Amino acid sequence: MYFAIITQAISAILTILIIGQQGYTGGINGITDLRTLLGWDIRTDSARYILYFINAVLLMLVVSAGYFIVNSKLGRLMVAIRDKEDRVRFSGYDVANIKTVVFCISALFSAIGGAMFTLQVGFMSPGFIGTVASIEMVVFCAVGGRGSLLGAVYGALIVNAAKSSISESFPELWTIAMGLLFIAVVLIFPKGLAGLYQQYIHPIVMSLLRKKSMTKPRVNTGVLK
Repeated sequence: MYFAIITQAISAILTILIIGQQGYTGGINGITDLRTLLGWDIRTDSARYILYFINAVLLMLVVSAGYFIVNSKLGRLMVAIRDKEDRVRFSGYDVANIKTVVFCISALFSAIGGAMFTLQVGFMSPGFIGTVASIEMVVFCAVGGRGSLLGAVYGALIVNAAKSSISESFPELWTIAMGLLFIAVVLIFPKGLAGLYQQYIHPIVMSLLRKKSMTKPRVNTGVLK
């Protein structure tokens, strides 16, 4: 909890510094009208399509890397720390170092996403690194499912789609709606959409597949038994 509070404090400090150094950072407006990257015009239609393709490839690579980490020894240690941190410490592992590695990996993934987002939209302002943006990331995972990597992707798509539709008509209500959504998710389905799938949809799909395999006609090979 203290680590999360310190992280939010650092985020707030960086926001204040960026706004204060207007001559270097653009102040409250941030980086605006970003048109070129190493001489490449990123505002053309062809460049946008290329960036979308790059984003899709990077998303698949990041999710694949996430699955690799989760199924590795580091991933098993992460689960053990989540469930019984003291037991991991008593087993001789340095819990602080493991948490630091996980934090650095998550920061790397976030940096990739932030860089590609800036290139895609063409600007970056201090509002994207504030407290609200950090809370949105938590809501993404909560809606999609905290125990699922793909759940975080689905959660980001759903929440951002809702944000676009709500903020266009009622821009002042989006923050309130996001908070209510987070409370509803925690109270009604704490495991998110991934948990709903595992609890309700997955058993139905498996049952239908079993029935289909049982009703499949057998092929007569002509061999007498």
